[in-house]
Amino acid sequence: MDLVENTFFVPDYLHDLLVASEKGLKGICAELASLLSFPVIITDPLFNQLATEQVVNKVEINYIDNQYREITGDKPAVVNCQLTSDGVPTKGICSAIILDGRLRGYLFVQIDEVSDETIARIHSIIAYASSLCSLELRKKLELKQERQQFKEAFIYDLLYGNMKQKDEIISYGNIWGWDFTQSHTIIVFSLVDFDYYSEDQKRIDSMFFLIERVLIESNLKPIAMKKRGEIVVIYQIPGEEMDKNEYVIKEFIQRVMTQAEIMDMNTRIATGIGRESTNPEELYKSYQEAKVAYEVGLLLNIHTPFFNGLGLERILYKHDLQDVKEYYDHTLGKLEKYDQVHGGELMHTLEFYAANQYDLTKTAEALFLHRNTLRYRFKKVEEILDKKLDDMNVRLNITAAFKIRQLRKI
Repeated sequence: MDLVENTFFVPDYLHDLLVASEKGLKGICAELASLLSFPVIITDPLFNQLATEQVVNKVEINYIDNQYREITGDKPAVVNCQLTSDGVPTKGICSAIILDGRLRGYLFVQIDEVSDETIARIHSIIAYASSLCSLELRKKLELKQERQQFKEAFIYDLLYGNMKQKDEIISYGNIWGWDFTQSHTIIVFSLVDFDYYSEDQKRIDSMFFLIERVLIESNLKPIAMKKRGEIVVIYQIPGEEMDKNEYVIKEFIQRVMTQAEIMDMNTRIATGIGRESTNPEELYKSYQEAKVAYEVGLLLNIHTPFFNGLGLERILYKHDLQDVKEYYDHTLGKLEKYDQVHGGELMHTLEFYAANQYDLTKTAEALFLHRNTLRYRFKKVEEILDKKLDDMNVRLNITAAFKIRQLRKI
């Protein structure tokens, strides 16, 4: 490599890189590869390639010495990494691309069989190229933010029902290539226990980035907005078959969760899905439904809660609080007070009975109790409540009352 053998770090090289940066990331990538005579790859934080030069075979990133999980400055060290080129392991060096203290991507150089001395001598130019990438990403980010503000104002009006004319919504959507003549539904992704004054702000940014990317990979124009601790997605429905639509939506959400797992965030992300709407002026209803589905899903531990699949839960959740408290007290209040006074387990037993569709055998197996013991307890329950447990209306009331307690309405 003639470049390394001569005086390497001279202003001409830096000047050439600076000039090349006017052509964006591709320009930086091409000039750096030319200077070093090594393949160069620029990726996003999830290792998706943004620009490459002199890369012959498919290259995958296997390992980085320092994963840059703690970004403490704008000039991270150049570290070693291991790449795979067409299935063959190769060496590399890597510099994180940092913007405003946040990881925005990586710059990789595939070096393979090169001495440590040579690697040390090219660190500075790689770090400089990384800083130019950061400046280029800043330009892109500022332009995107400017456009995003107009987008977000439009999406906000949609979500809160401020736009009443269908033709107007369709016309605005066309500006960004969004087709509001098609059916859409609202999907809410929320960061559980969001803390505005913590690293959660950065996590929301990362979530927004990966959700947009998964949408693009699904051949969909991203319609999404950050809103404090949540990200709202207006998701275009692919067809008219509801069962198929639910499968596609679940698959999309699973892909988001898989990507979030790489960033150690999947356990904190919860979601909710509203009903689909053929009228864009009514999407605000789907948004409210998605938020209800998200909240009920958290309470009942439902992994992917669709509002139209909640049934009784959504009715009880949205109902007047005082009314459902009175309903619960009228249905199970006497039994709850009896257990409190006598230290009994009648409520617990009845709840298992309801959860097992009032099947005596299944309940006995679930509680490890003899059927005769259960019969005795249920006879006592009937005496306290003055109701017969084989009455379908009584069973319905009991089921609803336990749902109210699950939803923490009392």
